[in-house]
Amino acid sequence: MSGSHNKLKELNLNDSPGQQKKCGNCETILINQASYCHHCGQATVEGENLLTFFKQFLKDYFTFDSKIFRSIGPLFTKPGWLTLEYLEGRRVKYIPPLRLFIFSSIIFFLFLSLLDKPPADQLSEADAYWDNFFESWLPKLFFLLSPLFAFLLALFFKKRNRSILVHFLFSLHFHATLFSVGSIYLLISWTFAQFDLLFLNRILIVLFGVFLMAYLIKGLLKVFQETIFGTLWRFLLLMILYLLLIGGSTLFLALISR
Repeated sequence: MSGSHNKLKELNLNDSPGQQKKCGNCETILINQASYCHHCGQATVEGENLLTFFKQFLKDYFTFDSKIFRSIGPLFTKPGWLTLEYLEGRRVKYIPPLRLFIFSSIIFFLFLSLLDKPPADQLSEADAYWDNFFESWLPKLFFLLSPLFAFLLALFFKKRNRSILVHFLFSLHFHATLFSVGSIYLLISWTFAQFDLLFLNRILIVLFGVFLMAYLIKGLLKVFQETIFGTLWRFLLLMILYLLLIGGSTLFLALISR
C-alpha cells in the first residue's frame, strides 16, 4: 500500500506521460513547472527564441551585478564579514571567494599594465625589466603568496576548532581587498599625474597603507576572536614573515629571470 501511494505521489509531481518535460542538458524528467533541473541545476527555458535568450541574459547579468554590489561593500567596510558569512552558509548572494580574488587581481594588474605607462622607447633597461616583472611575474607570485599567507595565519591563529579553510578564506578576502584598494590607488595616482600632482602620492600611499593595516587587524579580531593584545603581536609577526616572503620571492625571481 505504501509503495502504491509513493508511486501515485511521484506521478502527481509530473505532467501526464505524454507531456513530461526533460532537461535539455541531462534529459532528467522535470518536476512540474520547475525553473531549474533538480539533477544538474540548468535553468529550464520555455521555447528557444530571441526574447527568451535576452531574458536569460538579463537575469544572469543582474544576478551577477547584484552579487558584485553585495560583495564589494562589505569587502571595503566590514573586515572579516564575507569570511564569516561564507562559514555560516550564507554564500549564494555573494561572489565566491576564489572568484572574487581572481576578479580583483585581474582588474589590479590590468590597471598596473595600462595606466601611465611610458612609451617603450623611453624606458631604460631597468625600467623595462621591472615593467615585465610586474606584468608577468607578480600576478603568478601572488597566486602562490595567498595560500602561504593562509598557512601563516594557521600558524599564528590556530584557535580550537579552526580548520585551514577559515584561514584560506580569510586570505582570499584580504587579498581581494588588497587588490581592490590597489586598483583605486592606481586610478587616483594616474589622475594626480594628469594634473602634475604626483607629490601627493606619498600621502596617498601612507593613507592606503594605514587603512590596510587597520583593516587587517580588525578582520583578524572579528574572525579569530583573540584578545586585542594577542591579535596585535600575532599581527606583527604575521606582517614581518609575510613581507620577508614577498621580498625574498621578488629577489629570487629577479635573479633567475635576468
